[in-house]
Amino acid sequence: MKPLSALITLAALCSAIALVVFRGPGPLQAQTVPPAPSPTNPSPQAPAPTQPAAGKTAPRTLPPLPARANADAAIRQVLDAARTRFPRIPAIAAVVVRDGRIIGQGVSGVRKAGEPTPATERDLFHLGTCTKSVTATLIGVLIDEGKLRWDSTIMEVLGRDVPEIHASLAGVTVDQLLHHRGGFLPRGPREVWERAQRAKGTDVEQRTAYVNDMLALEPAKAPGDYQYSNVGYVVLGRMAEVATGVPFEDLMQQKVLKPLGMTTAVFGQPGDPKGVDQPWPHSSGKPLFRDNPACLNASARLCMSMDDWARFAIFHLGHQPTPPLLKPATFAALQAVPETLPDDQMGYACGWFRPLRPWANGRALHHVGGNALTYCAIWLFPQDDMGVLVATNEGTFLAGDATDFVSGSLLLAFRGVEPRPLDSARPREKDWPGAEDRERRRKQSEAAQAP
Repeated sequence: MKPLSALITLAALCSAIALVVFRGPGPLQAQTVPPAPSPTNPSPQAPAPTQPAAGKTAPRTLPPLPARANADAAIRQVLDAARTRFPRIPAIAAVVVRDGRIIGQGVSGVRKAGEPTPATERDLFHLGTCTKSVTATLIGVLIDEGKLRWDSTIMEVLGRDVPEIHASLAGVTVDQLLHHRGGFLPRGPREVWERAQRAKGTDVEQRTAYVNDMLALEPAKAPGDYQYSNVGYVVLGRMAEVATGVPFEDLMQQKVLKPLGMTTAVFGQPGDPKGVDQPWPHSSGKPLFRDNPACLNASARLCMSMDDWARFAIFHLGHQPTPPLLKPATFAALQAVPETLPDDQMGYACGWFRPLRPWANGRALHHVGGNALTYCAIWLFPQDDMGVLVATNEGTFLAGDATDFVSGSLLLAFRGVEPRPLDSARPREKDWPGAEDRERRRKQSEAAQAP
């Protein structure tokens, strides 16, 4: 639960935004300045592709669509307010989609702390683990094409290409991997992860070596049990390229990105480390030009413009291209969780958390992503054909606070309902990368100051 003062600030801000959205731009005063439920039983191990999406209800009456200029101005004021509230955020961008199109977007801040170059609406932002829903969409396409099945196993697809597969992992299916039920740790043991960070060679070579290392190990959990894992989506990427004979990165471009008109997407931190041509990643406001290793392309390394991310969001709100990218049954299965999922459980579909919120008119499609130096969040409401996307080039827990602030402000302004509780699927500060190191430094500093 947010402190009362924060809720009052949010409500006051959004009241001011409403005036901008529906009456036109005007001055906005600068604003002075709970963990998500664990997903449980997100899907049967081999779902029928006809399984319907859960939590679907009748559309609610949304506020009238504002003029684009008013919507853009309102979004920029929310972003400016977020940077006032969280001054170590270098840049933050947002887009609101509804009825199959972008109804407003904006960006605030600079590409690199200490440099004057402003971030722009065409800049590429890092999606981190929001990559998973794009990879899951690719897997859906391959299922429709007959290259993979929901029940295709690791042994069936990779058995001839992997030196050793642990017996417990041989029967893990595509469906289990899509729902984080393959038994893998989030990244793998320290020695495997460090080897991946030092790896050279092509993306395919790095991915192959990483998958081979992970498949030889005993799983961290029994396959079938939920464990959020980047590794499982890397294995899916490897299965996709082995099943088709085409590198995963090329498959993604051919089968998903180009058909949806997404022309800006790249894998890995964009831009030149010797320049400021794209937003730099940051930690606590300090610029650090680096990213996760290329082996994680299928799970956590897509970067793109907010326009292109909005195109993907619009697709998952039910607007198929011509010809359709997915069969209706496959599309539904990618978003489905069991109808029996308790209301207090978030649930996990294929690359999507499915939180049920009293203000959301059913289960939302939601995810957050980051690489410890960037952060983003997406909230989609298929039952209302509306969504909010936010991204920043900061990676500490402050980025999560800022994206929650922006998400909540825009949902209130453009949905007309206070999103309380928001409870995004982000970890709390103690769970963020580097938290142990920060805690150790804090204790060392306190010890040094002790009399």
